[in-house]
Amino acid sequence: MPMHTIWSIGEAMVELRHAAPGSLAQTFGGDTLNTAVYLARLLPQAQVRYVSAVGTDPLSAELLAFIATQGVDTALIARDPERLPGLYLIETDAAGERRFHYWRSAAAARHMLGAAQGATLDAAACELVYFSGVSLAILDDARRERLLGLAARKRAAGARVAFDSNYRPRLWEDVASARRWNAAALALTDIALLTFDDEAALHGDTDPATVLARARAAGVGTVVVKHGAAGCLLAADAGAPPVTVPTEAVTPVDTTAAGDSFNAGFLTGIARGLPPAAAAALGHRVAGRVIRHPGAIVPVAATADLVDAAGA
Repeated sequence: MPMHTIWSIGEAMVELRHAAPGSLAQTFGGDTLNTAVYLARLLPQAQVRYVSAVGTDPLSAELLAFIATQGVDTALIARDPERLPGLYLIETDAAGERRFHYWRSAAAARHMLGAAQGATLDAAACELVYFSGVSLAILDDARRERLLGLAARKRAAGARVAFDSNYRPRLWEDVASARRWNAAALALTDIALLTFDDEAALHGDTDPATVLARARAAGVGTVVVKHGAAGCLLAADAGAPPVTVPTEAVTPVDTTAAGDSFNAGFLTGIARGLPPAAAAALGHRVAGRVIRHPGAIVPVAATADLVDAAGA
């Protein structure tokens, strides 16, 4: 099924990273925003729309302008005059592995999916709904129900649902809640884009096959289990054994958005009609390109040649 309109739902944030001793570089990011941006680059003929909430302050205006310059539609983003966008700081070690520090407890995105925004979303159409465990974690239970209800309604209308559990323990009130809401999300998911380390932290899994089996048991048709340098484990055909899709060797500068950009590459491949293994290979290529640069959203020139690869 073609994907003419794609929704990515979650939190867009202010990103800070060290530029030099005593100074910080500022841009924007967020797991589902990162995926939306790379989807817009790789699928220039599709309409990629971001669903979130920001403030009415100058920094929120800059954030909206940034999203728009990345080719992502901002019309479904609510404005909250009482709140500001969240913020995070990236630290990277010598191997490019990242560590995040967050300031997001009063962020506007935590209050998205109110009545007015919900009515707008119900009236709009899309072919793919994408969200993550972070999208769920930042919300209260009532808004979590609204998010899953929205996804279920769009799915009933013919859209596909893609989900990345992206487990961040600090965002959840307890492990039991995270497991319960992740299970509810998987129950209405068509494409699960999971990370072994996240699932191991959430469920105590010891191997990617266990992660895959749980998602399949929940009824997910296409499951990807990302496993860093080991590539990913993929199951996309009922009854067929899973396959491992290797990744290319890359020396990372900053692993921020590695999984988010993989997701964009994989979903692009599926939208283009590539076989699932080829879509996963494209996901690895996109992620490999992104982690060679600092920050979550890298310059357009760094990924420009991958647009042709996505259409292959």
